[in-house]
Amino acid sequence: MKYWLCGFISIGLWAAEPVGEAAKKPAEAQPYLRFEEKAKGAALEVGVIRLQHKETGALVDLMGAVHIGDAAYYQQLNKEFKAYDAVLYEMVKPAKLDPAQFQNRPPSSVGMMQTFMQKQLDLAYQLDEVDYTAKNFVHADMTVKQFRKRQEARGESMFKLMFKLMKEDMARRANNKKGADISSAELLRALLNPNRSVELKYLLARQFNEMERLTAGLNDEKGSVILTDRNKVALKVLARELAAGKKKLAIFYGAAHLPDLEERMIEKMGFERKATRWVTAWKLPERVELKNPNTP
Repeated sequence: MKYWLCGFISIGLWAAEPVGEAAKKPAEAQPYLRFEEKAKGAALEVGVIRLQHKETGALVDLMGAVHIGDAAYYQQLNKEFKAYDAVLYEMVKPAKLDPAQFQNRPPSSVGMMQTFMQKQLDLAYQLDEVDYTAKNFVHADMTVKQFRKRQEARGESMFKLMFKLMKEDMARRANNKKGADISSAELLRALLNPNRSVELKYLLARQFNEMERLTAGLNDEKGSVILTDRNKVALKVLARELAAGKKKLAIFYGAAHLPDLEERMIEKMGFERKATRWVTAWKLPERVELKNPNTP
């Protein structure tokens, strides 16, 4: 069950729909996405990493995104975005596509998958909730044409990336570093449960932590278009906005992009990490155990 699920979840993590001071630590020791069990219920939380330039004092918040989440999560983001001079956002889109056209767009394969997940999990969809028409929003990603050109140059495809993730997972298992897997029985119970959306959220939220570790393999020496090359584009836009005199910025990208973005900003752009805070993307209610009908 794990392999198709890896691809299923990775789309939710990465996909850009086409239409207090802390020392630097390895990504595994310092997560950017976490599943937290609470006294009652649980939460899938996304990191907001504050970086500051050592010389200019410019502040940049790396704001992790989960592309399907609670409506309240996106409402909170919309409020916070207003405080920035510029919000650099991800989206592989046609060069002339206006942000006002993001909603009610023709479905793509990625969009259909995300919409399916949204409905099954009873969540909201990022493109329908985030106000991309805000004046401080700045596109900081590839165009569809650029993305396809880079994929062709690298000989990269979604199938190859998923296969690479499978190899990473098998290698991890061979070293006895097993993640939180989902069994067929667990998935079947969740699908048959009257509270299906809640049960599926609990199962899938556990997998997000594992996916963050696995996606690190897409940023090896060769890198990838979907992660590494798009990050480079985002940081070029960041450099341009900083040169224009902007002092407080946000980079709003999928959580899987953050480890590489932070590493590049620290090692090549003169930034240092100052603080981390967490935003709840999925608020999960307490699970209700179903009673066996044969039990009195």
